[in-house]
Amino acid sequence: MQDTEIFLSMKKEIEAESQKEIDAIMAEVKAMEDEAMVSMQKEAKKDADLRLKQELDDIQSQASQEISETHTQRTKALIAKRDEYVKTIFDAAREKLVAFTTTPEYGEYLSRKAKAASEEDMSEPVLMIRSEDLHYVDMIKENYGKDLQVEETSDITIGGFILKDQVTSVVVDETLEFALENQRGWFAAHSGLMIK
Repeated sequence: MQDTEIFLSMKKEIEAESQKEIDAIMAEVKAMEDEAMVSMQKEAKKDADLRLKQELDDIQSQASQEISETHTQRTKALIAKRDEYVKTIFDAAREKLVAFTTTPEYGEYLSRKAKAASEEDMSEPVLMIRSEDLHYVDMIKENYGKDLQVEETSDITIGGFILKDQVTSVVVDETLEFALENQRGWFAAHSGLMIK
């Protein structure tokens, strides 16, 4: 019987020792699991933070691109609207100039311009004028005060004249279209329709 008790005592001792080893191994496994969990959580947070940063950068980049595109489209629309206004204004001015060429004041205008042009030093001046204004040639010659060769031209579409010296190539452009085109530059600078 004593052998049985010794055997049972040894068995209990072996089981107790085995349980201690099992407990130690389980504690070590638990510690390793906890460490692995903390490491995975840190890695997952790092990945999530990186993805979040990339998504925020993408959103910011896309927003900047959309803002830039919207600004470009707005600017194009404003330029188109401005050009439409300028065209309307200058078309109306052109119509008024065409109407002006049918008034008595137009003849006075040509006289004044011929007198002013006579101050240019030209040895062989040629008067270029549209066919509709040929009846003003004698008056222009009289106000110019010098002999002029006359050429009819279709280059002048509204009215006025061009004096050109065949020797020096000096040109005096007194056409209404030239005056209108000069006003386009002034208008662009002073109209307040600049787009930035």
